[in-house]
Amino acid sequence: MRSSVPDFNLIVVHEPGIENYERVRNYVKQLLGNRVIYTYSYQSVVLYKCLDDPHECAKTIREGSHRAGVPIIKAIPVDYVVKANIEFVKEAVRKLVDRIPQGETFRVTLQGHLEKIEEDYSIELSSNEAVREIASEVNRPVNLVEPDWVVYVRVIKIGLAKVAAVSVLKPYELARIPVE
Repeated sequence: MRSSVPDFNLIVVHEPGIENYERVRNYVKQLLGNRVIYTYSYQSVVLYKCLDDPHECAKTIREGSHRAGVPIIKAIPVDYVVKANIEFVKEAVRKLVDRIPQGETFRVTLQGHLEKIEEDYSIELSSNEAVREIASEVNRPVNLVEPDWVVYVRVIKIGLAKVAAVSVLKPYELARIPVE
């Protein structure tokens, strides 16, 4: 991948507004200190490089945010960042599939559109086609309503580059952070 794409493994989604953006940036820095490095932001999303386990960093943010009244909606750990191409995403999912124990269920959650190369042209896949291709890499039962695990893919445009953040998560890791 191009070096112009920032390295990240944590997505923080917040309520819209510059004031909320500033509060979230300050809060995450206070909470995680030198464990995270800010890398990029766009439309109520802040990307970080967590120097520890991104799942633990996201957990720390989720647990503290609702008590602090910070306008964070979600804190999502990222296992792989790849080109927003279906083949690269499927390869990342193959590396993560063993995290889902045999017999446990999953669903695919895709945000954005992936591409594929066909006859030297980049073609945007429909969401249904992309989800089917991703799901074909996971030899576990599907449960769309109450899965044990979620294969999460989020397409992010950074400048001219499109990347896909790929994770295998428990459903609570994608849930909206409750407000107290």
